[in-house]
Amino acid sequence: MPKWMVVVTEPINEAGVRLLEGRGVEVIGLPPGSGEDALLAVAPRSDGFITRGGIRVTREIMEASPRLRAVGVHGIGCDHVDLAAARELGKVVLNTPDALTVTVAEMAVAMMLSMTRRIAAADRAVREGGWARKYGDLIGAELMGKTVGLVGLGRIGAATARRLAAFDVRLLYWSRSRRLDIEKEIGLEWAELRDLLARSDIISLHVPGTAETHHLIGPEELGLLKRGAMIVNTARGRVVDEAALVEALRSGRIAAAALDVFEQEPLRPDNPLLAMGNVVLAPHLGASSLEAMQRMATQVAQGVLDALEGREPKNRVA
Repeated sequence: MPKWMVVVTEPINEAGVRLLEGRGVEVIGLPPGSGEDALLAVAPRSDGFITRGGIRVTREIMEASPRLRAVGVHGIGCDHVDLAAARELGKVVLNTPDALTVTVAEMAVAMMLSMTRRIAAADRAVREGGWARKYGDLIGAELMGKTVGLVGLGRIGAATARRLAAFDVRLLYWSRSRRLDIEKEIGLEWAELRDLLARSDIISLHVPGTAETHHLIGPEELGLLKRGAMIVNTARGRVVDEAALVEALRSGRIAAAALDVFEQEPLRPDNPLLAMGNVVLAPHLGASSLEAMQRMATQVAQGVLDALEGREPKNRVA
């Protein structure tokens, strides 16, 4: 008989499942589209959860699961897990912040290039027979010589800075604490947030989605940007006041945006961003590379196993 049962709330790479099963774990995958009720139904006999954020892990679910020892978050963001309840109930929560650093940093640069060089619009133009638009609205801009402001300089922010340095841009950053080591390594300049916003041609967001960062970029902050500035968000949708961003894009205050995350996901069909030609949109793909998926799956599986087997897991958050 299996020693433990681990519920995987959304699909993960097979490498993680094999790791669990190889250690005598019964792995139960919830059907696609499942919600909290489905997790609640299996919670009483679960020793661990692995979640990608599509289902909230609430106090009610954890209280219904006396056997539960570990909640493994496949990724970084733990805002869908009631961390206070987990601490109170003695449930271990862990994540996999190292697994997707490179992938999200590459996505940020890719979104930036797609935005500045009008790649998504160019693709649509070719498919629609608009070849001559190459002489008009499809003319883009180089990154070289631009000032790029990084809001946040954690793992992903720093990795993004390293990649952008090759484009001969001027790099500014703001974070809660200065990173003198990274400043020296890459040639970054620290700036207060308001100063960074006013000086940058392109803003790239790399902060977690917390109460402190909710609408960090709102109407006032957007008003500080240079007219014609651009913004990239591969962090969390709640960091930006989406309604204010839409208004800034409509007015021409902001020239363009590249967004991989949104305040509400998936986007509603009536979301005005869908009709804007100066916006590049992606369905929260920042961590979606084969390599990152394999790393996240194996790291979260190992973390849950460590907790089940009585070891302190790496990257414990609660």
